[in-house]
Amino acid sequence: MRVFLNDFEVNSADNRVYLDGEIAGLEMPSIRSSRGNRSGQPGSYFGAQIPDSRLITLNGHIFSSDVATGLQRRRDLQAALPLYPDQIEMRIIDDDGRAYIIFCQVMDFKAPRQRQPFKHPFKIELEAPDSVIYDDTAGTSLTATIQKAVAGGMLFSASTPTFGVSTRFTAGMPNTTVDNTSDIVLYPTITITGKTTNPAITNLTTGEKFYMTGYAVDGSAVTVIKTSPFLHTVTLNGDNVFGNVPLDSEWPALVPGLNEFLFESDSSTDATSALLEWRPGFAGI
Repeated sequence: MRVFLNDFEVNSADNRVYLDGEIAGLEMPSIRSSRGNRSGQPGSYFGAQIPDSRLITLNGHIFSSDVATGLQRRRDLQAALPLYPDQIEMRIIDDDGRAYIIFCQVMDFKAPRQRQPFKHPFKIELEAPDSVIYDDTAGTSLTATIQKAVAGGMLFSASTPTFGVSTRFTAGMPNTTVDNTSDIVLYPTITITGKTTNPAITNLTTGEKFYMTGYAVDGSAVTVIKTSPFLHTVTLNGDNVFGNVPLDSEWPALVPGLNEFLFESDSSTDATSALLEWRPGFAGI
């Protein structure tokens, strides 16, 4: 197994950095449960169960054949552990070739100095507020284009030599269906490129509807909606426009299986599609 922290490999003969034994925290995270004892009755009750944050522990050693190299590797390892708001991208290439990515924050780093200058033990404690382990085998997100639904059937116009009208048939454009092949709920990023007026995006499978009010932008606009509960943001060309999101607006998720999406806006000249991006994920590996 190869393990990287922000592109610094921590299990590598080239870096002379090696992990010892097990890596704790790659299995399913702890589960938080709404539960309690049944008052005056036998047994207990359960409500919602949700995953807790993911706690990861890495133990290892840095080896070197000279003092300067060993000390430089210590500095390199520490530099791969930035503090919030920067994230640590922990990338894993497993023994079967599959690749994963986990977004973490450093919680603790121990690397006591030894009398032996050619061997440096270390312990790294990481916490991933989003416990999902994302599939990075493809190296990029999966994407789907959500088209505005257009009714099909017979269309009429007012210029024809026959009876004052012309007719033609159109197949229309149905709602877009997106398949989440993971067995857990995922939260996509939605991008609308171009002119849009009060956009609304609904996952008809779950009933969750995101919408904006008082929002009208021209053709140069790029509107990005991040639905992750760990990072609810809406930006226009990189600037915050969260003020245009009403309090009752929801954040559409991708549930396992097929998800049907509806894209709407207030003007017929608006952009006709939005881009949905997500990564498949796992509760544990």
